[in-house]
Amino acid sequence: MKLAFISDIHGNYHALEAVLMDIAAVRADKIYVLGDLVFKGPKPAECIRKIRQLNTVVIQGNIDELVGCNAIQPGFAKTEEQRAALLEEMEWTRSRLTSDELEYLATLPFSHEEEPVEGLRFRMVHANPRNLLEQVLPTDEEEQVLARMFEGTEAGIALYGHIHMPYIRHIGGKVVANTGSVGLPFDGNPAASYALLEVDEPYAGSAVPAFSLGIRRVPYDVEAAVGAFEDSGHPFAEAMISALRAGKRP
Repeated sequence: MKLAFISDIHGNYHALEAVLMDIAAVRADKIYVLGDLVFKGPKPAECIRKIRQLNTVVIQGNIDELVGCNAIQPGFAKTEEQRAALLEEMEWTRSRLTSDELEYLATLPFSHEEEPVEGLRFRMVHANPRNLLEQVLPTDEEEQVLARMFEGTEAGIALYGHIHMPYIRHIGGKVVANTGSVGLPFDGNPAASYALLEVDEPYAGSAVPAFSLGIRRVPYDVEAAVGAFEDSGHPFAEAMISALRAGKRP
């Protein structure tokens, strides 16, 4: 069994298409989506529609809540300048979505847990199991990460997005994985990123099935994504184009 986990698409339809093609090529059995479908990229509606066509589990990211509810979460904007920028881009994004699409973003579930085969359970959240904003970083202390990501669950694997930096950590017999970002990587590699979980059926005498979890990087036509900003009216197109080309935070 192969399970693909994608996150942080951020309106980058070209990157999303490339990732979905790669997922089809590796013959994944199911795709899970960990939030932040829109914002920053030039094609928010196209991304939402493609994700909805998958007919799969999709959880809410902080940007999905922000755009869908038309409200900036307390503490998200650190300065008045940042607040003004968020409001400007929020207005641009919402103007390109239908009322049904906005309601869809606003009502996505917070988290999801599943046991795809007996003895192996995973939890998926966007940022952490408590809220949509606070970051869990790959450099955080092991005890802190275990306490945060596995509180209230028997899951052995915790997957999340939000920080746009893919990594996998094995801590105390459990696994924490960040999928990285489909549409807006921050680690200096412009290639799209997602996580692939491969699970074997438990064999006789084993309580836990064997599995492997890895990060896949998918090159895509960045210049085509750049071209989608042309005549889009996106308020921060120039900064976003630089970010896509460099694979770094705008």
